[in-house]
Amino acid sequence: MAVMQHGDEPQAHEGELPVTREALRTIVSHLAHVRAEYGDVLGDPDLVEPTGEYFPDPFALEPASIQRLMRRVMSYAPLAADLDVELAFVESEAEGQSGGGCGTGACGTGGVKEVARGSAVETADGYAVLVAAGDVGEPKLLTASLARSIGQLVLFEAGEAVDPRDAGVVAELTAVACGLGVILLNGACVYKKGCGGMRRHQGTFLSVEELATAVALFARATGKKPGAIRKHLEITQREAFDWALSFVDGQPKLVRALADDPASLADGLFELESKKGLLSRLFGRSSRDDDAPPVSIPVRVKERTEEERRRIAEARALVEEALQEP
Repeated sequence: MAVMQHGDEPQAHEGELPVTREALRTIVSHLAHVRAEYGDVLGDPDLVEPTGEYFPDPFALEPASIQRLMRRVMSYAPLAADLDVELAFVESEAEGQSGGGCGTGACGTGGVKEVARGSAVETADGYAVLVAAGDVGEPKLLTASLARSIGQLVLFEAGEAVDPRDAGVVAELTAVACGLGVILLNGACVYKKGCGGMRRHQGTFLSVEELATAVALFARATGKKPGAIRKHLEITQREAFDWALSFVDGQPKLVRALADDPASLADGLFELESKKGLLSRLFGRSSRDDDAPPVSIPVRVKERTEEERRRIAEARALVEEALQEP
């Protein structure tokens, strides 16, 4: 698969590409691959929301509670309920350094952003989900880590061969295809207070914009309501999602192919539709309206005065006279 190359941050403009073209190819091709190969297993995946409906279990900062949360997230993916999965906690390199900070996981070794930690690995008897100890105290980072790990478990169970360098990205896209996109998007940008002030944590391998694009594609391809996504997002994620959705809505052919013929997109080869101008948007009909009956707009005729009718008659007579001249 293509490896994402993060270049300059794109400038947000309505309807324009929210990520690099290479990133878009990666996102589309993997979402399409999962839908094409495992659509029968996935069925119509739920949009998993961070609510008591989807996460009814009481939570405490203890291994048994986190294990229960992990199993709850697993239940929304196409995985066997009795799959042998252990939970393990790992200490990140930054957390293990002496003198590197306060030990809360919010300090690190410099810069303003920390990136994703936590994954899943194969063991002799099954699998192990690895959770970074520093993520346990932050619900959004913890659940994003678990969602990514569950995506990795799906890949393991499907027998997918993935380059280790791409494992985090592919696992997150797989989790999006399973309906866990909102959980991941929430963890893509989390601010925590550290010794030097507020610090941004990126609890995902995909950026906010990339995840927002993947979630927007998932929503449109599966008929999920954007409002059900937007209401759970912080302002950074919400702006990225709105931008991504604006772009996705300008690509009806791409969305239709992802929904109905995903195999045609699995190679990452597709053409983007050009952005329409103002007049095209006003007078052009979308593909969704192709079968709709024409709309009849009533026209109100203004009643003319006697003087107006006289002048019109005189003008008509002059025109007829001019036309009759040799």
